[in-house]
Amino acid sequence: MAAEGLVLYTYPNNKNSNKALVAAEYAGVKVDVASDFKMGETNKTPEFLKLNPAGKVPTLKTPNGGVFESNAIARYIARLSDTGLFGDTLLDAAFVESWIDFSTTEIDGPLGSWVYPHFGILPYDKKKEDAAKEALKKALSVLEAYLQTHTYLVGNAVTLADIIMYANLHFGFTAAFDPEFRKPFPNVQRYWQTLQAQPNFEKVFGNKPLPSEPLKYTPPAKDAKPKEAKAPKAAAAAPAAAAPAPGADAAPKEEKKEDPMKLLPPTPMALDSWKRLYSNSPASKFREVAIGGLWNGADIPNSPNQEHFVGYDPEGYSMWACDFKYNEENTVNFVVMNKVGGFLQRIDYVRKYAFGVMAILKDSEKGVFPITGVWIFRGPDIPQIMKDESTDLELYDWRKIDLSDEAQKKRVEDIFCEEATIDGLECVECKVFK
Repeated sequence: MAAEGLVLYTYPNNKNSNKALVAAEYAGVKVDVASDFKMGETNKTPEFLKLNPAGKVPTLKTPNGGVFESNAIARYIARLSDTGLFGDTLLDAAFVESWIDFSTTEIDGPLGSWVYPHFGILPYDKKKEDAAKEALKKALSVLEAYLQTHTYLVGNAVTLADIIMYANLHFGFTAAFDPEFRKPFPNVQRYWQTLQAQPNFEKVFGNKPLPSEPLKYTPPAKDAKPKEAKAPKAAAAAPAAAAPAPGADAAPKEEKKEDPMKLLPPTPMALDSWKRLYSNSPASKFREVAIGGLWNGADIPNSPNQEHFVGYDPEGYSMWACDFKYNEENTVNFVVMNKVGGFLQRIDYVRKYAFGVMAILKDSEKGVFPITGVWIFRGPDIPQIMKDESTDLELYDWRKIDLSDEAQKKRVEDIFCEEATIDGLECVECKVFK
C-alpha cells in the first residue's frame, strides 16, 4: 500500500514520536517531520486542531486527515507495507498487540511516574517513586523470564511490539536504570542493547550509554533574594549601640500581610455547612437531598442542632472545573489514584476555603485514566495561596463554571453525585476534598 505526503508533527527527541519513525524505517515508508512545528503555537492553530482536536503531539498528517496517539500512528505506518511488523500469522499479530498493551500499561506508566518528576514534568513524591519502582520491577521480571528463551518479543525478527517496547523502555536505559537496578534483569538489558544496535533504531534514537549512577532528584531552584552577609559581631568590650533618637529614621517594620480571604465580602453560605450536608445525605436520596440542597438550601440530616444550609451563594463563592493536561501518561490505575491523592494532601492548607470532587475516569479505547474535577472556592477566583504554593495547579486546565448553562450545571451534579458515567466514560473512583 503506497503512501505519500505523510507529515509528523512533534517536538525533537520525543520517544513516543520515535515509535512511528522507526516503524517507517522498517516499513520503507517516507515520513517527513514538520520542520516549522512550535509546541504551544502550531498545535493551537485551527489547521492543526482539524488533524487532532486535542492539540497534542505526536500527530500524523495524511492526505485523508490526521492520525493521533503514538501507538495508533505507529500501527498505521506499520500496516502501510507488508514487511512483517505484525508477524507472519494472525496469531503473531495478536501477540504483537499483547506486548504493545503490556509495554504501554505495565512499563511506560510506572516508568513515567518515576522519571517525569526528575524531568520537571510532574511534582516529586518519594512514596510514589518507590511505588512506581516496585510496579516496574514486577513488569520487568515478567519480561526477563520471557526473554530468557526469546531474542525478540514475537517470532525471530523485529516487530512493532519491539519498537514500542524499546520506546517505552527508553527513559529507563538512558536515565534511570543504574547498574544495581539492572542487575536482576540481564536478559532485558541484552534485549535492549540488541535493538539499540539495529541501524533503524540507532538512526532514530541514537546510541546513548547506559546510566552509571542512580537517578537522584534535585529540587528546582527557587527564585529568592540572596542572603546578605551577616555583619561581624562587635567585640565584647564595645558599648551597646544607642537607641535612635526621637524623630530619627529607623528601619521600617515589615507590615504583616492581611489574609486576602478575610477581606472578601461576607456571605450567608457557610462552606462547612455544605460539607456536612454532603457527608450526611443518605445515598438512596443523595441527588435529591444533597444536590437539591446545594441549589435551594436544606436541613442537614441527623444534625444534632437542626442545622440548616442556606444554599449556594454565587456572590460569595465560585465553581471551577479542572482537567489534567497529560492524561496520555495516566496508563496505570493505582498510579493515577496516588497522583490525585497526593494533590489533595498537598493542598490541605486551603481546606477552610475549598470543596472539591476529583473523578478518575477510564477510557478503554485509549487505555488511559483521565482525571477531571469540580471545585467550590470562597471568592470569585482560585485562592491566591493555591496559586502561590501548589505545584500541582499548573498540571491542570482550569475554567470557571457557568451555572446558567444547564449542561455545565448537570455535569457539576453528576460529578458531585459520583455517577457511574461522566463525560461518556466510566467513572472508576472519586476522591472528595472537604
